[in-house]
Amino acid sequence: MQTSSAAGVRERVTCTPLIYRSRQKREGSFTFMSSAMIAALAAIAGSIVGALGSGVATWITARHQDHRDLLGRQIARREELYSDFIGESARLLVDAMQNNASDLQKLLPLYALLSRIRLSSSQAVLGKAEQVVEIILNTYPQPNLTIEQIESNAINGRDLLKPFSDTCRTELDSLQRQL
Repeated sequence: MQTSSAAGVRERVTCTPLIYRSRQKREGSFTFMSSAMIAALAAIAGSIVGALGSGVATWITARHQDHRDLLGRQIARREELYSDFIGESARLLVDAMQNNASDLQKLLPLYALLSRIRLSSSQAVLGKAEQVVEIILNTYPQPNLTIEQIESNAINGRDLLKPFSDTCRTELDSLQRQL
């Protein structure tokens, strides 16, 4: 069966039981587009899209996991730093309550911890840490307290390190929520 088109190109349509195929003569070659070729191209395109999707999903997951790991290590380092600062501050605070003379050698570890807090912590935590150091320095010249007076202050809830601890807890909770 032959038909003529408006452009004068002869077209032959062949009818098979499964599909219709069209052959157009263009500059000496024939173009075939069968259902098998369409299926093959669709399979290749599907494979490419699937591989790209899988690769992108893996990259996003790895990047998110790296971020979580980094944040987890940062939280652990800060917890250790804050714990060390609280331990050293408590030791020096009791020393300041019992002694009038401040030995600069005793204060060096506290200043080192304060400098580490400056490197990695928020302004709120740094401000509270500086207040703790100021409290310790202001406690040395005050009259000495007896062990009973120190225990009484502790029992009555006079915790001079609580504002620092509360600020640290708030910052760590904020970081924890980012995980």
